[in-house]
Amino acid sequence: MQWSIERKINTIFATALLLLGVIGGLALWSTAQLIHTAHWVEHTHIVIADLEVLFSYLSSAEAGQRGYIITGNEQHLEPYYLATTSIYKTIREIRQLTIDNSAQQQRLQTLEVALEKRLKLLKEALEARRQGGFSAAQNLIEQDRGRQLTREINQGINAMLDEERRLLSLRSRQSQTAAQTTMTVVSIGGILALGLIPLAGVTIARDINRRRQVETQLKHSEQTLKQWVSELEQRRSEISQLGELSDVLQVCFTLDEAYLVLGELVQPLFPQTVGAVLMISESKTLVEAVATWGNHPARATLFEPSECWSLRRGRPYFLPDGHSHLRCQHLHTPFPAQTLCVPMMAQGEALGVLHLIATEPGQIPPAKQLLASTVAEHIAIAIANLKLREMLKNQSIRDPLTGLFNRRYMEESLEREIRRAERIEQPLGIIMLDVDHFKRFNDTFGHEAGDVVLRELGLFLKGMVRSSDIACRYGGEEFMLLLPEASIEIAQQRAEQIRAGIKHMILEYRRQSLGGITLSLGVAEFPHHGNTVEAVIRAADAALYQAKNRGRDQVVQAD
Repeated sequence: MQWSIERKINTIFATALLLLGVIGGLALWSTAQLIHTAHWVEHTHIVIADLEVLFSYLSSAEAGQRGYIITGNEQHLEPYYLATTSIYKTIREIRQLTIDNSAQQQRLQTLEVALEKRLKLLKEALEARRQGGFSAAQNLIEQDRGRQLTREINQGINAMLDEERRLLSLRSRQSQTAAQTTMTVVSIGGILALGLIPLAGVTIARDINRRRQVETQLKHSEQTLKQWVSELEQRRSEISQLGELSDVLQVCFTLDEAYLVLGELVQPLFPQTVGAVLMISESKTLVEAVATWGNHPARATLFEPSECWSLRRGRPYFLPDGHSHLRCQHLHTPFPAQTLCVPMMAQGEALGVLHLIATEPGQIPPAKQLLASTVAEHIAIAIANLKLREMLKNQSIRDPLTGLFNRRYMEESLEREIRRAERIEQPLGIIMLDVDHFKRFNDTFGHEAGDVVLRELGLFLKGMVRSSDIACRYGGEEFMLLLPEASIEIAQQRAEQIRAGIKHMILEYRRQSLGGITLSLGVAEFPHHGNTVEAVIRAADAALYQAKNRGRDQVVQAD
């Protein structure tokens, strides 16, 4: 049976319409899948962003708490209260966002419990500071209950991040599949459109154009999301490095130890810059570099505080153009493209400055400037803690009048040095000395004059001992010197040098001459004159009294 022309045209038209309907339906379905998948990708990125900032809020709360504990200034608690509020708000957001994921809800519940415990410990330390002062808070902090909770929190956040990244990877693949399906359908539709009526061709062309716009927008959105993820990863890395910096500085025993590790820990945070950490001297007259990285100019490692605008103003000073006349005076030619000075403040006092130099424009963006302020704050708090710790330690082991070690430290050191001498099979020399007729100074000139004699004698002994020797005030006008690896002959020789040298000392009190002083000295050796702490001290003390009984101003060796 032959079809008429009209029937053939109608059949072709109907077939075309049917094909158009099928293609349109498939295109609409694939586009809907693409939009749905893109929505979930964006949803996952939001969850990741909230998790990334959660630990940052906790760090801010801890920093605010530490600032208040050290200074007692309520202003330092502003970041603590802000971070605490933000933590609970972020937890609620994450709970709402992950309500469809029971596993994440369980992880979030465990994380929330750990966060509440950590915040409770922070609050307890604050209350201890308010009620019992710095020592009470320090004793509570030194119990180190918070470190395990911090690790649990970090592990909980990382577990949730791993799950969200898994979901992100899965949804990204689904998005790519949906996009490919859309492109395939559209391509097929374009080929078929070549044989359709002009009206259908125009409609399909419009549909293709619309889908290309959607694809372009999706690609742009994907690039934006990737950029966000990269920035979040960088921020997370910076937070991790900042935590490592704080942890290492907190366990340093001395300032010198902290200065040794500063450059290595700070440099990774500012990889495109050179820089230095500079501290203000005790005299407040010089600023000197204690750590540098990159090719930091030597001319900028020692200058006066007045040469830095940030130290003058007490806040960060950023100079986007190194050739500006507003640059700091400690900068020298060739001038850098950008420079940033951030004062390190603690208890309202400038301890030093964090100095960053960029050789190319744009290497110190606002994000890096904010990071530099945070780093400077962490360093300042750690340095202030170390200075306080060293001051308290010196007060516990030093005699306040002479500046020498006290008797308690001497007894501990003598036990340690005796064990060391036994281990290395070397002698230990001991000198006990006493000021002759010391009572005469107190009776004739007053007790303050006697203090002058003891103070000057302490300074004299500091200049006569080696770095390995230990000089201490034993009690009253009696002093003791421990000489590691010194035989009785060497100890005798050193004692004679001290006895002869003290005679050249000129003492004055209130412009009045106190006259000269002489010393009586007793010398002993471990283990020859005793194999215990008590025995060797008795031997040196007995020799000292023999020197006094024989007429004073002499050195006597123990029997």
